Amino acid sequence: MAIPGIVLAAGAGRRFGQNKLSLNLGDHPVLYHTLKTALATLLEPIILVLGYESEKALAAIAELKESPKLQIVVNARWERGLAESLKAGLAAVPPEAPGALVLLGDMPLMTPELIARVVEAFLKTKKLCFPLYRGAPGRPVAVPRELFGEFESLRHDESGLTIIQKYWNTAVKLKLSSHEEPTQWDIDIPEDVDRILKHLAQNIKASC
Repeated sequence: MAIPGIVLAAGAGRRFGQNKLSLNLGDHPVLYHTLKTALATLLEPIILVLGYESEKALAAIAELKESPKLQIVVNARWERGLAESLKAGLAAVPPEAPGALVLLGDMPLMTPELIARVVEAFLKTKKLCFPLYRGAPGRPVAVPRELFGEFESLRHDESGLTIIQKYWNTAVKLKLSSHEEPTQWDIDIPEDVDRILKHLAQNIKASC
């Protein structure tokens, strides 16, 4: 069974100082890498939530736009915060889906393998599922439909952490192996880009 994936990519990246999702990371922009990974999984549809400079975002993923699995949602309320984008994504989830997997657009080292592990755990349990990163909730997060209402009640830049903490004891928490830890690196400041580029360069060197 496939479940939908929601990729949140509507923010302005104020902390970074510019549109980080359109920033080139190697041969392609940051958002391209994240979306390509999502499309390579069994997630279907992939609901991409855009907002700030949506035309730039569409240009960044030009090579992927024709995927039949891709569904683009433009959040006109993106300035109100992350919660509005999550609501827009959840509203687009097909009614028959048992839940949805939520990803962030600025995590270009995410892997299909980790997504598959979270999806498998969710489909077996139908419970809130996520990896643990240094003792805290990581990404992606699989949200069962029965919790959609609680996530839809979030406001402004609330990320849903309070809801995750509420269901902490019953949630399925997956342990990350050491080689999976880079999947949790997001991009908040320019130094984060440097770290990711260094990691990619090391991987290329190791494979030669």
